[in-house]
Amino acid sequence: MRFRFLIFSFLAVFSLWLMWHTFSYNPVQHELLVSGKFWSDFGGYLPQIRSFSLGKNWPPQYPLYPGVPTRYHFLFYMVTGLLEKLGVRIDFALNLLSAAGFLLLLVMIWIVALAVFSDERVSWLSLLFFLFNGSFSWLDFLRLYPLSSHSLTDLLHLSAFPSFAPWNGSTIAAFWNLNIYTNQRHLGLSYALCLVLIYLLYSQRRRGLYLVGFITGTFLLLNQAVFAIAVIFVGWFFLLHRSSRLPLLFSALGGLPWLYFGLFATPTPPPLNLHLGFLTPQPATAGSLLHFWFLNLGLHLFLIPLGFFLAPKKARIFIVPLLLLFFIPNIFQLSTDIINNHKLFNFFLIFGAMYSAWALCYLWDKYRPARFVIPIIVFFLILGGIVDLFPVINDSYYAIADWQSNPDAAFFVHHTPPDAVVLNSTWFYHPASIAGRFIYNGYSYFTWSFGYDQVAREDSTKAMYSAPTKPIACRLLQAANISYVELNPHPEGFLHPNWQLWSTDFTPAYTNPQTGLKIYSVSQNCSAL
Repeated sequence: MRFRFLIFSFLAVFSLWLMWHTFSYNPVQHELLVSGKFWSDFGGYLPQIRSFSLGKNWPPQYPLYPGVPTRYHFLFYMVTGLLEKLGVRIDFALNLLSAAGFLLLLVMIWIVALAVFSDERVSWLSLLFFLFNGSFSWLDFLRLYPLSSHSLTDLLHLSAFPSFAPWNGSTIAAFWNLNIYTNQRHLGLSYALCLVLIYLLYSQRRRGLYLVGFITGTFLLLNQAVFAIAVIFVGWFFLLHRSSRLPLLFSALGGLPWLYFGLFATPTPPPLNLHLGFLTPQPATAGSLLHFWFLNLGLHLFLIPLGFFLAPKKARIFIVPLLLLFFIPNIFQLSTDIINNHKLFNFFLIFGAMYSAWALCYLWDKYRPARFVIPIIVFFLILGGIVDLFPVINDSYYAIADWQSNPDAAFFVHHTPPDAVVLNSTWFYHPASIAGRFIYNGYSYFTWSFGYDQVAREDSTKAMYSAPTKPIACRLLQAANISYVELNPHPEGFLHPNWQLWSTDFTPAYTNPQTGLKIYSVSQNCSAL
């Protein structure tokens, strides 16, 4: 018991460190301190958080593409924003929720593994395999830094992930290391709740089954990919256990409010297209698929099926849903961007690692010669994760001026309504976003990957900035429900503003003399037209 307490106390501290290490706040300078690897993702999450804490965002819209219902599961970031609205500093609001979700995930991995396999060794190994992924990213490390007397130093100072497909030319994907949980802060909590759900289904306690519908429903607003995962497990247990059918049907009543809000907030279902092999080079073949997954799963590719084969009868109940979790995202593209399929693979790996752990424990007990090999196997199962930990430890930081020390953002806070829509000439960390206001055209990858018509929105933005006359500009601005126009001397490259028009025919409500940024009120400039 004392050993468990010490380990989980350490994991609690580690969870807090992991989240605060990637995002913190300087209260003296009023700066958001964002790690380099979190910088791009946080550029999409900060506008959501602030739209609830400083803005007005109900019914929810995506603050980087206002005017239509949101297509992104917003619940985690809404709660973060409401905590900030209540006076909790943003780093405490975000990091405490993130760390609690991540720690709960670690606890539930341990609990579920123990419940399924009745072997505490499996629980500890499952945790180890989750924290240190089994990919062959260490091979990419050795390609970049050939083995030498400096190898340990190279590892200790490693600041970039050696494997980061599809962005750095590696075959090994970027989604198996801990960076995925520091960047997608809602992911740990949603996986943890899904394991709670599976534990309730597995234990078959009648009272617990009545909670299944409610928990499943939360994923519609917390993480839609995990909603699909939960439906697979709930459907499987519904088919398998006749005694659980009536409680599960009653529990569906608890999911109805979430379903209503889910349809209300995110009414558009994701596309479903045939795409073989996830990130395997196309066209995928049996050989290329095997090669891809061997490099990405490492020895788990063999140990997981071996664990299935050796598993006790009660543990084999999960084989069908886990096979579905592996093969469905290998066959179909489940959203606009294929990389989002990784969420199903991540959950498959969490559960699959339990079977790897069981296989090793089984061989340890049954075959004495295997005891000489198993420590070596475990080492190579965690070596990729060890390599991938140091880029997280050695990450650098960006300081982003918060609205109290950012005069442009302060203008939006103090002089615009909380639901104002701002036509923006730049994307990332726009002062209107920092202030919780909507920007008309967010970063194109975010809007495209969430299924919005990014091309149409960019065309509309270009038309408004490059309008030939003031009446045309005003007509376009009013039709798009624009409240304010921000114009930076260095706009995004796709924009070609009519500088003459904006400097002579429009009067700014605010000008930053240091940067030349100007903000125009549409009502003040267009009311007479």
